[in-house]
Amino acid sequence: MNLPLQNWLNAQKISKEALSSFEESFICFKVGAYKASLLFAYLGFMNVIRDRIIAAPLPTGIAANLWVRIQAEANTPDTWDKAVFDAIQRKNPAPIFVVSDDIRDQVKYWKDRRNDCAHSKQNKIIASHVESLYAFIESNLGKFAVNGSRNEMMRRILDYFNPSLTAPGEPIAPIIHDLLHALMIAEYPSFIAEVSNAIECTQNPLAIPLSTENPDVVKFLGACFQDGTDELREACTSSLFANDDLLMQFLRQYPDKVYILQNEPQRVRLIWHDKLFSIPFMNDIPLLCSLLNALLIPPNEVQETIARTVSAGLPQRTNDPDLATLIQHGFYAELEKQIIDGLLNNFSWANTNKGLIGKYLSDNQISREMARALYFAFNGEHYAWHLAEYLNEFFSQRTDKKAEYLAHIGGVPVVGVPSAIPALSTP
Repeated sequence: MNLPLQNWLNAQKISKEALSSFEESFICFKVGAYKASLLFAYLGFMNVIRDRIIAAPLPTGIAANLWVRIQAEANTPDTWDKAVFDAIQRKNPAPIFVVSDDIRDQVKYWKDRRNDCAHSKQNKIIASHVESLYAFIESNLGKFAVNGSRNEMMRRILDYFNPSLTAPGEPIAPIIHDLLHALMIAEYPSFIAEVSNAIECTQNPLAIPLSTENPDVVKFLGACFQDGTDELREACTSSLFANDDLLMQFLRQYPDKVYILQNEPQRVRLIWHDKLFSIPFMNDIPLLCSLLNALLIPPNEVQETIARTVSAGLPQRTNDPDLATLIQHGFYAELEKQIIDGLLNNFSWANTNKGLIGKYLSDNQISREMARALYFAFNGEHYAWHLAEYLNEFFSQRTDKKAEYLAHIGGVPVVGVPSAIPALSTP
């Protein structure tokens, strides 16, 4: 039994009881006890189906009193295994599980092999039997969704996002957990799209800021990523890729999910080239740093990315780890280059980024080129006066930095004391 299979089972959000049966199966398989291994694997599979029956609402086409009886029998120690098997095989008055007859026949086959193990029959059970059973489970477990569960899941999700019915702070994880048991894997893409549209339609559009998607849709997709399976995450990714604005809002909210952009180089370039810094006052630095840390931006495009970032400026709330990531990718070098090239003449940028400039001056030796740029930017009649006030206070407090600047006084081309920063006057 291989580790990927065990990891797959762990990711299915199954009950501890069912998982315990599978773990016992793995242990027995390792020591060559194949009959016991198959028996525990079958038991684990049936426990998963039983849990779905017990948790499911009334299936379509089944009378309420009949469903109560089926659930009661599935929850009774003496009858549960027969009740679960019969529920899988049931087709009248309506199927409980919408699966093919071939799958029902395969369940019957594995029940017979389970009986061979439990009743010491002479049929030989070998490793390949156990491996075949696990292949069946891995291929078909997601198909066992209770008929009619889709509509019930839709209702529960919409109720969750209705503030009249659900208090803020209530966890959504239990709903996502049940969703995994209520739908077949093949239904995930259409269901995700249907839920997203339904949430959009039930919300007040006036409450949603311009240029953004519905935050509840983003929260729902984030919960699917957090508590879902790989198959559910794949369905959510497809939905995100169909809507660029939704994708951007999702990644801004969950920048750690940039891994979904693997093997999407054109989409990555579209994001950093056109989408980042396109909304005023939106802090896109965490998303950019996630792209850089995940190596999603090709090395030959990093300098261009950093140049655009310098031009956009950094929000005041940029944290130290993100700034360190930017510096690692050449941010300070590009910042000095653009300042030398005249960036400080953009008064709006200069005033907004005064804290960034102060940090740069603190972290780096003041070069002659930087001193010249400061001199020419603040020695005229027009200048970024908020930045000038900031730098005047900076140099009055940092005598070490003042000395670095004054070391460049004179020369050709000349560096002097800028009139707007009197703190740089020589003693």
